[in-house]
Amino acid sequence: MEEGRLMLDIIAASFLIGLSGAAAPGPMTASVLGLGARRPGPFVAGLVAGHGIPEAVMVAAIAFGVRDIPYIEIVALLGSAVLVAFGIMQFLRAGDAVVVSDEARMPFAFGAACTLGNPYWWVWWLTFGVGFLALHPSFVAFYVGHIGADIAWLGLLGIAVSRGANILGPHYKRVVQASGLAMVLFGLYFVVTILLA
Repeated sequence: MEEGRLMLDIIAASFLIGLSGAAAPGPMTASVLGLGARRPGPFVAGLVAGHGIPEAVMVAAIAFGVRDIPYIEIVALLGSAVLVAFGIMQFLRAGDAVVVSDEARMPFAFGAACTLGNPYWWVWWLTFGVGFLALHPSFVAFYVGHIGADIAWLGLLGIAVSRGANILGPHYKRVVQASGLAMVLFGLYFVVTILLA
């Protein structure tokens, strides 16, 4: 009974911590803002899966005592470059309602790029993530709450955006362009941050 309550407390804490990060402006939020009137379900599911697998690997690595990840800079630079490329394509194709942007066709790859290309993701997991799990080593409970926050935020955002795109009509092109530009800026900022670290 006590153990079950502790797990629920960790899931709740992890959910709230994850929600604060998921709701902050970032490349995945920007990509959902560019989704338009397309069905949000498959896109958000792929995006969360692409984000969730690296997170599951990180939780497992911490569980097995890993504290130093080799080649972090190279992996993050590659992810940032993919992020910049997707952002440019979304910006250039914003006015084409027929062509589905590359990140919408490959949400899993895009979710992974958003995650691995973000140096703050690495820093967060290797500092706060390690610290939290050292104090509360319920790895599955922590992961369930953490990824649940991503599903909740991106799912609700995707539904809101898909409905809002129909209301905005032709003006929605500017929203798509802005989200593409945001992804480019995030990617470039990540590159600069990694190179100057």
